This record gives sequence, structure tokens and C-alpha cells, in this order.
Amino acid sequence: MRRGRSPDPRPPPPGLRQVVVAAGVSAAAGVFAAACANEMPPPGALPDRLPPTVERITPAPDSVVPGFDGRLEIRFDEPVNVPQDLPRRMLASPFQVYEMETGFSSIRLRPRDGWRDSVVYCLEIPEGITDLLRNRTVQSTAFCFSTGAPIADTEVIGTVLDAVTGQALADASVVFLAPPDSIPYGATTRGDGRFRLRAIPPGPYDAFGFADQNRNLVLDRALEPHDSTTLVIAEGARPDLEFRIVAPDTTPPVMLRVDAVDERTIRLEFDDPLLRPQEGDPRVTVQDSTSGLDIEVWAVRVGEPATVSFPVDSAALAADSVAADTARVVAPDSLPAAVDPAAAGPPAPDAAADLPSRFVSVRLRPAIVSGTYRVSASGFVNLRRLTGGGDTTFVARIEVPADSAGVSADSLGAPQDTVGAVRDTLAVRADTLRVGLTRLSASAGREEGR
Repeated sequence: MRRGRSPDPRPPPPGLRQVVVAAGVSAAAGVFAAACANEMPPPGALPDRLPPTVERITPAPDSVVPGFDGRLEIRFDEPVNVPQDLPRRMLASPFQVYEMETGFSSIRLRPRDGWRDSVVYCLEIPEGITDLLRNRTVQSTAFCFSTGAPIADTEVIGTVLDAVTGQALADASVVFLAPPDSIPYGATTRGDGRFRLRAIPPGPYDAFGFADQNRNLVLDRALEPHDSTTLVIAEGARPDLEFRIVAPDTTPPVMLRVDAVDERTIRLEFDDPLLRPQEGDPRVTVQDSTSGLDIEVWAVRVGEPATVSFPVDSAALAADSVAADTARVVAPDSLPAAVDPAAAGPPAPDAAADLPSRFVSVRLRPAIVSGTYRVSASGFVNLRRLTGGGDTTFVARIEVPADSAGVSADSLGAPQDTVGAVRDTLAVRADTLRVGLTRLSASAGREEGR
């Protein structure tokens, strides 16, 4: 090839195009580079530092082309190298499998099952397309066209989150289905979990957000985590949706175990994350297995004890006040242990306060002691809104605080030591007086001897 001569802009012959599709997108760049290994800019020309730009899209963006049955073409202003994963990263609505061909400076697309009549198609070609000097596009190219239906002035945006962790999900799918045709208008989330779908026809829709684990563009409700809602989209509407997806589950939540956190708090653990706050009226009963008596339950909250706040129990506080008064007489040092944790007020706000949890915190009105207790739970709702509970026995091992009598003895020991020190001082004074008398007696003897 002559130096300075522009490459032939015409598309490759059919045989070469089939090789490109079968072998991958990079084959086009490889064939071109092999034929023009010494391709250099003309003498005196500035080096090319600009990425390729879209020169023409056919059919034109926002155009209505009834009965269109060709290939959609995106032509660039120079030869390009297209990433092999572009069909996977490309956003296209309705959801279909799109076949791609590449030329020296173009990308051609067509649904495997053909274009549908009277449907609005919206596509977004991602960034990352390079020219032969590896100048890379940094912005995507988005456009819509129609095969007959009017292009509506609508836009749906939203977020897909993991229902358990609250984290935004990238590469999650969102699909909108409207009977009777149920054309799968869809979108895919970016790295921040956000999606955008424009020009969806007005009307009622069943909408689903899901993790398309098998990459078939279809929700498998029995296997794939998902969430759903219904809405009506009107002309000019801009709804903002939120999907909190959770794994499929056909069984109600079951209580697995119980343990005592302290003398007035027990924690229940379930096999499923539970809604927070709970729907309906969940119920927990606690019974002393030895006496058969019920322990009064003051409050029930979904979540770990450190993340929930219980209402103040005035009766428990009054009982604590009596205990505290008694402690003041016997052991002043043990007063802090007698104060009810509820008196300190609710814990500091926690970012996870609204997230579901597998744990339930139960506040008891009377304090319990070490022993065996029976717990029954009912009316708890998991993320699939199935209601369950269970019953089990647990052994409470309540740690006894420092011995009040011992603390009292230690407290009284300090004054006793002080008294002892005073007595020692008196003894020293007595010794001093005795020494003084001895000295006077000795002095008197010497005077008589003279």
C-alpha cells in the first residue's frame, strides 16, 4: 500500500465479513493492520490523537421507519477496532439477542429474530471503541428509532439494590412487560446500580428488576433474585423506581436458636432475613421451664440488640430504682450496675437500621436468672412476605456482677485502715512521752550525785 493513501472505506466482501463475525471483532483490525503494516501519516501531518466519532446512523435517530427489515448501521469517521464484548455491554431495548457485523469503519446490528413491527427500539453503544492508533472513545452513543409506532416522550429511571445488604447492583436487568404483547422493554444498570430507559410507550406495565445470572435476558423467577412492581406510564412521565431484589424462597421463616444477651434481653435467630419493620403483629412468648410461669415480654424488635432501640419501661425503671436504693446502703460502688440500659436512651443512629435482619431482639420486663426457658415465636415475615416462626428451648447463663458484700467490705476496709493509722500515731506519741520521762529521770539522778 502506498504511503499516505487512505484505506478503502468500502466494507469487506461477504466472505471476509463472515470471518470477522465468527472469529471476533478484533479480526477486522488484524486484517487491516496486516495489509498496511507500514501505514504512516503523510509527511508534515500532525499525529492523530482524536478518538473516532459517529459519522452517521441508519436509520436516523428518532426516525420512524415502518416495516424496516435491514441492518442498523453505525458508521464512524475512520477505521475502528470494536471490543469483542460490545454486544454483551451494549444496552438495547426491547430485550433481544442482537447479531453484530463489523466493517473497517462501521458496526451493523440486527436482532436474531428480526425487527418487530410498530416497536420503538433504543440502543446505547458503550465507550471503548478505538481507532488504529488506539485513540479510545470515552462516551457512549445512545439513540432510538421506530419501526412504525410513535416515539413517546417518556423516561423511566431507577435503582436496583440487594435487599439484604442494601448495596447497589451493577449489570442487573430491568424489564417492563405490558399485556397482551408483553414486548420486553428493558434496561441494564451501570456500576452505581442506576438504569435509564427512554421512549417506552405509555400504558400499564408489570416491571421486574432481577439478576440475569444465565444471561438469557429472561427472568427465571424460580432461580434468580428479583423484585417487582406495577405502574402506569403516561406521556411526559419520569418515574423513579427502586427495586430491592432477593433470592427466590417458597418457605416461611423458621426460628433456629435463642440466646440470652443479658438478664432482660434475649436474641432470636431465623433462617431467613426478616422485614424491618415487621408487617402485621409478630408475637413472642417466653416461659420458665422450671416453674412453668410466663415471663412478661415488654418489646420485640427485628435486628441485633446493638442496632435497635426499645421503649422505656417505667415499671422496670422503678424496680431498678428500688434495687439502686438498697445498693446505696450495702455497696455504694455497685450503683452503676443497677441502672437499666433503657434509661440511657436509644442508641446512636445506624445506617443499617432499615435493612432486613435474621435476628430478633426481645426485651423482657422482669430480669431472668440462669436456667432453662421455652420461647415461641409467630407472625414474622420474610422478604418474600411469607409468615412463620417456631419454638425452641434455650439455657440462659446470666453472669452475676461483682459480689455486693465483697465490694462493701472493700469499701469499709479503707476507713478501717485509716483508723488503724491513727492508732499507730497515738502509739508513737506514747513512746515519745515514755522516752521524755526516761530522760528527766536520768537528769535528776545526775543532780543528786553531785
